[in-house]
Amino acid sequence: MPNSSNTDIYDADLSSGVTAFDTKNFTMAYQLLAPLATKGNAEALWRVGMMQMNGLGMVKNQPLGFENFLQAASQDHVFAHHMLGVAYMTGEGVEKDMAKSIEWFEKGAEFGIPGPMYTLGMLYEDGKEVEQDLEKSKYWLDKADKVSP
Repeated sequence: MPNSSNTDIYDADLSSGVTAFDTKNFTMAYQLLAPLATKGNAEALWRVGMMQMNGLGMVKNQPLGFENFLQAASQDHVFAHHMLGVAYMTGEGVEKDMAKSIEWFEKGAEFGIPGPMYTLGMLYEDGKEVEQDLEKSKYWLDKADKVSP
């Protein structure tokens, strides 16, 4: 079956690309993950987006990193939602928009990861970027504490 070997190569490239990324060999990670991202693999899109957004092993290209986060998020990649919230909060790769930032952090929180929950809690506690709301802050920080290991 020719498809089986293609799938094996695809999985091997993804696995090797993730390992290269995790060990900070970003040049190798990009070589392995970029073709998979082009084919729409959510994990590859997110990792390539991280490299583009932060200039890891390449020149920064924040708008392209943002687009890759959007594509990964459209496939429900857990961390892509959080990174879109960060991008809108900081204006990296996209025009700063706190309402959209909050929206993406809330979507990320639905996946049960603490990062977006902590960020929401701190934003509402701080009251500089959004109207201070200590009740919302407590809600998000408590929720983050419950899911943290």
